[in-house]
Amino acid sequence: MSTDVELLDIDQWFHLDEETKLAVAAVNIVVLGLVSLIGVVSNIINMIIFTRLTLKDSMSVELFSLAFADFSATTLELSITCIYVASQLYPWSSVDLWALGYVSFAWAVNASYLISSWITALISLERCVCVVFPFRVKRMFTRRRCLAIIGAIFVVHIIIFIPAYIIEKMEWVLVSPPSRNTSDDNKWTYTIVFSEATQQLDTVLDITAGLFLFITAQVVIFGCSVWMTLSLNLSTSVRSKTSSAEKFHATDFSQLTRSEKRMVSIVLFLSLLHTVCNLPRLTLTVFYHVYPWTSVNAQSDFLSFVWTAIASCSTVTCSYSFCGYYRLNSRYRAIFINIFQRN
Repeated sequence: MSTDVELLDIDQWFHLDEETKLAVAAVNIVVLGLVSLIGVVSNIINMIIFTRLTLKDSMSVELFSLAFADFSATTLELSITCIYVASQLYPWSSVDLWALGYVSFAWAVNASYLISSWITALISLERCVCVVFPFRVKRMFTRRRCLAIIGAIFVVHIIIFIPAYIIEKMEWVLVSPPSRNTSDDNKWTYTIVFSEATQQLDTVLDITAGLFLFITAQVVIFGCSVWMTLSLNLSTSVRSKTSSAEKFHATDFSQLTRSEKRMVSIVLFLSLLHTVCNLPRLTLTVFYHVYPWTSVNAQSDFLSFVWTAIASCSTVTCSYSFCGYYRLNSRYRAIFINIFQRN
């Protein structure tokens, strides 16, 4: 137990007015909780269907790995929501449940988001090569090579966040309850204690993971999406201007099969989903690094609401990929319907 600590006032940690408390609770429980639950269920279904489709090529392995990463992210987010509910039901617990959720799950959620983003970037890159160099893609993206890359993505992002679990610790500290001044009301609470080391760690992880790795993944996803779109448009233009005798030799773009084109459509959907849903998170992260004083001076009630809303947007990325699979992949749709018809 830590005894050399200053008496802490809970009101100094979290200043939330009643309206904002209700807003944060609504976003945490209704929005984030519901989206996370949908993500858990949908990604379990995704993994079952991809397994039944057999993991025989690089793309099926990548899609299964993406479903697993998204399942991990949504499960962790759902756990955080459950801990938030428990913290509201037992506000004076000896264990700071909200801090426990932060230490236990927050960094793991960030790692899962990054893993999901980089697997999506890998999928986008493979489909981009498939469109531009259709005869080379199978030699470049073999099943074994993709398994190695995906394994490296998981290992690298897990290693990056290990220091957070080593440095950020929870301790027993003496706190005073809100609106009370007597020493008899003070209570020992097991909560997270922020130090200079934790602040430095947060800065390093924000720069490496929150900015560099995250932005790089989004740039790859966006760049491949634009390249695929331009290539497909060029393919259509070339085919429309060539005679039937010249079609076969006109361009490599025209050699895509219908199934490959549907797969390209799925990848474009995933890329758009990632870009749109992660843009708010990226914008706010960049804003706080350009104007660092705002994160200190802004009211914590505003920050709590904004970050919870942004977490909900990011979770949508991991929860609704099944919409694209169902709409654009006939084999996925057939297995999906078969599963629920039998049940």
